[in-house]
Amino acid sequence: MTRRILDFVVILLFVWGCMLLGLWVIDALVVPMTIPGMSRFLVGIVQVAVSASMVFLWLLLWRWLARSMFWRALRNNQNK
Repeated sequence: MTRRILDFVVILLFVWGCMLLGLWVIDALVVPMTIPGMSRFLVGIVQVAVSASMVFLWLLLWRWLARSMFWRALRNNQNK
């Protein structure tokens, strides 16, 4: 039981930490991005694409972590 709570806390801390780090990266690097020779419209599209891909990667990492901890807990429960 304690292991499940610890796994849940690890997932929550990972998700919140990555979310805060990702938001900081988007705010510090993506928003002020300028690409010489491109219109502001195209730069805006690039900014949205970069931000969306970062969010998608964050969601994939979250899913992978939750699934791996779930299956590990299931295997450990079967071994008892």
